Amino acid sequence: MTRLWWVRTANALRRNKRQTAVVAILAAGCLAMIVLAWRTTPDRQAFLPELWVDVGIGLAITLATYIVLNPLFKDLQTASIVEHARLDPGALVETISRGRERVAILETWTGLLEDPYRDRFVASLRTALSNQAVVRILLLDPDSEGALLRGKELRQRDVPLAIMGNLYRLARLRAELNDDMRSRLRVRLYDASPSVQMYRCDNRAFIAFFPIDQSTYDAQQIETLMNTPIGEFVQGRFDELWSAPTTVDLATVTGIRLRVHHDGADLGPCQVRYVRLDGVHYVSGSSLLKLITRYPIGGLRARVDDGRPMPGSFALDEADELEASTFRRVMDLFQAKYGPQMRPHGGENPVIITLVPTAS
Repeated sequence: MTRLWWVRTANALRRNKRQTAVVAILAAGCLAMIVLAWRTTPDRQAFLPELWVDVGIGLAITLATYIVLNPLFKDLQTASIVEHARLDPGALVETISRGRERVAILETWTGLLEDPYRDRFVASLRTALSNQAVVRILLLDPDSEGALLRGKELRQRDVPLAIMGNLYRLARLRAELNDDMRSRLRVRLYDASPSVQMYRCDNRAFIAFFPIDQSTYDAQQIETLMNTPIGEFVQGRFDELWSAPTTVDLATVTGIRLRVHHDGADLGPCQVRYVRLDGVHYVSGSSLLKLITRYPIGGLRARVDDGRPMPGSFALDEADELEASTFRRVMDLFQAKYGPQMRPHGGENPVIITLVPTAS
């Protein structure tokens, strides 16, 4: 029983870190004033003991007031929770544009980056960034098992393609921003089972849990302050995913740097675009294409040269020898992730190379 009480107490303290810190600081201040009053020599500094006592009393009154009123404030905040039958994307875009401190989005992918909301949403992000807000967007990794599972749940939506479309729009937005605004737009991708959606603007958020066979936009939404229990819970989930070892930055998924060799000779690094399908990497890039035109593709080997965990060597093979359905899927992934410029010459397909793992 004693151990159960201690576990419950520890969990309560973790859920209320800020309140616990305030109480601890005020209590420590009161104790410090008492000690100072007791240890100060009255005959040399007659006014100091009385000063320490007065300050200690003030801190004690503040502590008592906080302990009494804080639960009342929490009750008022909980009472301010509003339920909505579904998310209103238009109103959400307007809310985000008013962000002054922070905007946070936790999603598989966001429909706000699709028609008919895309242009307005991009403009609202620009406005929030110009207001000095920090914008953090956390999307599901399109190559993760979670994306495949969510796609099976939704059935009528290609989840990896939807996420890659978001990445394309966000990469374009980042490229168009100045350095100051770009430093405050942070996009990461998590590799976990999606469980909750959050759109946060300053201290208020719209929260929903992922339903089966239904978009979260059409699910019941909870509008709440972030310092309520549910707001703190979902923000904790966001922070956990944001800092997880498997979570990666947007820059990591927009390209791979390969170091190419031919007969043992180092031909230098190549920055390539890539997609992954069924665990296989497909790459494309002008610098790699130049090497292929100069050297027999069968004699080329490549290693990943940007620190990501892809050890080993790869042989190169032209992807046009793939089955037609697989090649079409690869091209769809490239176009979703990198936009229409992947077919720059009147709809002609770019040269796509398959990275084939080798023993060496």
